[in-house]
Amino acid sequence: MRRQFCLSLAVAVMLAAPATDISAAAPATEAPKTPAVRPDAIPDREETLSILRRSASAEVARLKGIEDGAAPRRFGVSTNWISATFFVGAMKLTQTTDAPDVLDYGLSTARRFNYGHQGDGAPVHLINADDQAIGDLYQAIYLHTGSPGTLLPLKQRLDYTLPYLTLSPQPKKLVWWWCDSLFMAPPVLARMSAITGDPKYIQAMDVQWWRTYERLYDTEQHLYARDERFIERRSPNGKKIFWARGEGWVLAGLARVLEVMPEDFPTRPRYIALYREMAARIASLQQADGLWRSSLLDPDAFPEPETSGTAFYTYALAFGINHGILERDKYLPHVLKGWAGLNQYVLPSGILGQVQSAGDQPVPTRRETTALYASGGFLLAGLEVANLGRPVSALPIKLPEPAQLQYHASDMRPTVIPANATPEQLKELARREAEREAVKLLAFDPMVDDPAYISPVAAKR
Repeated sequence: MRRQFCLSLAVAVMLAAPATDISAAAPATEAPKTPAVRPDAIPDREETLSILRRSASAEVARLKGIEDGAAPRRFGVSTNWISATFFVGAMKLTQTTDAPDVLDYGLSTARRFNYGHQGDGAPVHLINADDQAIGDLYQAIYLHTGSPGTLLPLKQRLDYTLPYLTLSPQPKKLVWWWCDSLFMAPPVLARMSAITGDPKYIQAMDVQWWRTYERLYDTEQHLYARDERFIERRSPNGKKIFWARGEGWVLAGLARVLEVMPEDFPTRPRYIALYREMAARIASLQQADGLWRSSLLDPDAFPEPETSGTAFYTYALAFGINHGILERDKYLPHVLKGWAGLNQYVLPSGILGQVQSAGDQPVPTRRETTALYASGGFLLAGLEVANLGRPVSALPIKLPEPAQLQYHASDMRPTVIPANATPEQLKELARREAEREAVKLLAFDPMVDDPAYISPVAAKR
């Protein structure tokens, strides 16, 4: 009876979820791949990167297949939080190892959506953290290309949001009212300050972060309620409900914020203390197989492993080791067990399975269920695991300077002349190329013709 109730509740939650789950990529009859990843030894770096390239490429191939009409489009890519989380991991992968198919797909996706965002024109949507998570992709592309146009829509959206994050007196309702939001928007805001040199983004982030903390953080359990509905709610076994992926969103969000937070930021010690406190609690709840269960304090309610939360925990704990925030001897066994456990649920396709579908609370999981956000978490975890054999590196991580912008004054594509072109075609192609060059000759170009040119994005760099 308890399980029937939970299943019915899970169905209701998924039907009401604001985003579409992109799961069920692999048939249920497939057996899991069993990679040679040991829970008692640091994996070989190149082998780990190979696992990650395979996983990311498999997701890209799957998404391209959907775009070619091979599967329902609702399982495809968009600018929502589901896709955004995949790109967080995917773009970090392309900065670490050669993955041209993954990089090209990130670039083409951003162009396809014109560097835009989920959500219509209603103000409540314009400030939605879930819809700002895709900003991480646009920030990565800006650093890769140096093109300010890739970042301007994000800057506009964040600039609109800032006053609402810092309203005084504090309103009764939170902007970031659910714990997942702490992965979605804060790292984008912190990174925007690092990119532009303007502290207003991280300062506003800081105000709303601690407002959310005051309302949702359980100081006895050292865990976050998913939202205020869950503060008093209990599981069928009478336990407090702390959702595995929800805590994963927070702990991974902390790591991503600390990655770029200035060393002298006034409240940085509070973030470090919170990170360590949560890390200790999460580590204590790991199960014998190296994974965590969907309901952290009531693992018997949903005894199946849950990999999306596990991926974020593995990432965040390994991040702490690699940057000297967490004690290596204490946390390394948890990371190695988590990484080995995750690899037991990588499907033959290379994509991580046993993922909880999109929702807001613990539910059962199935081996064949996949999701882009879990793949993104898996990539983040693996990238940190790949660095476990390297020396500790200090925080913050210095972002690369934006690439030297390569562009033509015209947005017309360069003319390509076919080998078998007819005289008429050659004449038209020559005319087209002359038109393209005329733009370069005649158009005012701020970067060339304005002696006082300042980038509209990185004015203070």
